[in-house]
Amino acid sequence: MQFNSWYYILILILIPVLHRWWLKRNEPAKVIFPIPVTKKLKSTNPLKWLFIVKYIGFVFLIIALARPQASYRQFERKVSGLDIVMVLDVSASMNIEDLADRSRLEVAKDTVRDFIRGRESDRIGLISFSGEPFTLAPPTLDYGLLIKAIRDVRIGVLKDGTAIGDGLSLAVNRLKDSKSKSKVVILLTDGDNNVGQIDPATAGDLAQGYGVKVYTIAIGREGRVKMPIKHRTALGNVVTSYQWFNNALNPELLKHIAKITDGKFYRATDAKTLQKVFSEINQLEKTEVQAVEKVRYQEKFEQPLKLGAFFLFLEKILATGWWRLLI
Repeated sequence: MQFNSWYYILILILIPVLHRWWLKRNEPAKVIFPIPVTKKLKSTNPLKWLFIVKYIGFVFLIIALARPQASYRQFERKVSGLDIVMVLDVSASMNIEDLADRSRLEVAKDTVRDFIRGRESDRIGLISFSGEPFTLAPPTLDYGLLIKAIRDVRIGVLKDGTAIGDGLSLAVNRLKDSKSKSKVVILLTDGDNNVGQIDPATAGDLAQGYGVKVYTIAIGREGRVKMPIKHRTALGNVVTSYQWFNNALNPELLKHIAKITDGKFYRATDAKTLQKVFSEINQLEKTEVQAVEKVRYQEKFEQPLKLGAFFLFLEKILATGWWRLLI
């Protein structure tokens, strides 16, 4: 609550001053009785109550003149969100358990899920690829749909291989018509391109041409690693055996794609490093939020104005009506 014309409140100070002046001016003459009065006379002065009613009316009128107002603050958020497409490798080598005794895919899925939960106003899409790419979810604000799509990601559904160029080009195609101020692809893979119709470097040039920034992440260790192979026995039990597998990465290719698109290349050889990578990307690609504060004022003078008029009218009624008989 505030008063737009607060200086009118100062008039309230004059009311008791004027009242004292009026009492002195209209003070009745004193009468001295020669005979002592043994019984104190009880005097009733209705004028005193009329003055109180009148002054209450004046007080409310002055408050109305001061224009009391109630203020309401409104905040408008102008959000400049991003369009992000996650490209996740689901080739057979993502089964390798070299990240805290968990498979690369399971660690990647958990990290991607946490990244999505950390965003607020960005449209995010999801593409999986191995020997061919597949769109699990186009860029959307429905994060629940994305979380479900990540949970359902499986290895072995798509054709085997690692088609990095095809996966990246599909992501760029999803973003090329975007009106967003910033368009980002996060490409996560554990191998080198070995199949596909589009060369990864060509896909990188395509991303550069459409203004798409690409963050590339090489996950897992290079060299000789153990690949888990699951077998189902005649009794229905699942038995896991391991065979040695030569894991090949092409970090120079991923660095090139990141560099020409103004992105960044990362190596993640353990679960904690992968989490730090996504945390850094989360900080680099921040959504721009502008808060505009608007203050709306609502006039509240009507109530004190009505009360002031009521008390002044009541004083007039009492002064000219039945109370006058008591004077």
